[in-house]
Amino acid sequence: MRTTRTLRSRAATAAAVGAVAALALAGCASDSEPEADDGPVTITWWTWNPDQETAVEYIDAFEKEHSGITIDHRFIQYSDYVNTVQLALTSGTGPDVFGLQVGALTEQFAPLAADLAPAAEEALGADWADKLTAVDQLQVDGKQVGLPWMITGGGLVWANQSLLDELGLEVPTSPAELRTFCKEVKAAGKDCWVHGAKDAWQNLDMFQVISNQIAPGKFYQALAGETAFDDPDFVKAFETWQGLFDDGIFPKGALATTAYPDANDAFKKGEAALILFGSWQNADTTQARLDQYVEQYGDDVKNVEFVPYFAPPLVDGATTGAMFGGPDVGFAVAEASAHREAAETFATWLAGSETAQTLVAKNVLQPALTSVPLDLSGVNTDRQRAALEEQGPALADMIGQRELTNADVKTALSDALSAVASGQQSPADAAKAVQAAIDAAG
Repeated sequence: MRTTRTLRSRAATAAAVGAVAALALAGCASDSEPEADDGPVTITWWTWNPDQETAVEYIDAFEKEHSGITIDHRFIQYSDYVNTVQLALTSGTGPDVFGLQVGALTEQFAPLAADLAPAAEEALGADWADKLTAVDQLQVDGKQVGLPWMITGGGLVWANQSLLDELGLEVPTSPAELRTFCKEVKAAGKDCWVHGAKDAWQNLDMFQVISNQIAPGKFYQALAGETAFDDPDFVKAFETWQGLFDDGIFPKGALATTAYPDANDAFKKGEAALILFGSWQNADTTQARLDQYVEQYGDDVKNVEFVPYFAPPLVDGATTGAMFGGPDVGFAVAEASAHREAAETFATWLAGSETAQTLVAKNVLQPALTSVPLDLSGVNTDRQRAALEEQGPALADMIGQRELTNADVKTALSDALSAVASGQQSPADAAKAVQAAIDAAG
């Protein structure tokens, strides 16, 4: 048995982050081994990824191999996920197993999560950390807060290739070509490049793309305090970001648009030519995923060819082709879980079993378990297959970590990007504001 539920309403946010620290002592009351579960148990699993349709595959496979454990799954849109999980965990009504992102989210949830290193060693052996990719990105002060489930990278732009072919267009290869491209797309009554600027994460991804095109890798050096964030390269990056709004590359209303579901829906419906998503959307190249979209987007989506490209040049002289990332999703176990043993069994299965990781690969996502290869057998076209193969070297040699680890710096950069896009702050002042946050973080 299993259930899947969906939450789309906006959760209250006011006290969530502070509550994590306030209840940390209560959440980590036990440093002892979790008690064994007697008899069948049900554990709760909350995610923004996988969605409810994809999660069913994992639940069915796990329950087939573990007859005494039932999974109760709850899907939450990412725009609501963080606040919902924070409030639930700190009030004692949270999930047994829940999804994490590398960076600030892992830092915030660390006090309420169990250390999964002992469970990983028991499940995978003493060399468990060598069998999984980038486990260090889900560690906080030596504690293994989560285990990686899949590896993804940002730095890609997805094209509705069917629309481009219909319009006789190709993905642009220079800033000048991009401006011309957008004029032609808009002349056909479509948006050029739909963007969910209401969501900080998509803006941060775009800024990393721009920064890496101007000065590859310098963004990560600046976050580490190794170079200044208020120097001309980052001012230029903010200017380029502002130009995407001022020059009409992004549609009007982008600042009020979420990446999921708003921008994603517009793109899937054929209302826009391009969108900034990463390799986590690779399953959109398979017929199985397109068939899943029919109920939401109609029969026409079954025949659409979605193709990922490295982000086109946004500045003259750009360096392109870089990807940034690591574990896109990891899974943690609540320290206060009443079923810790069963929850840890599920979390280690998701990360370290060939069954679960083969499902990741089947959905054209890079498995965290290094022994499982990417599966391209279900990819629809040669053009899509070639694009996915091009991702391989970039994913193996990513230029930096996608998620910012310091919450205050992440907030400062997110606020600066919104202020510049809306014309409330100059690029130079924005760069100074981010540098001040880096200085304050020490």
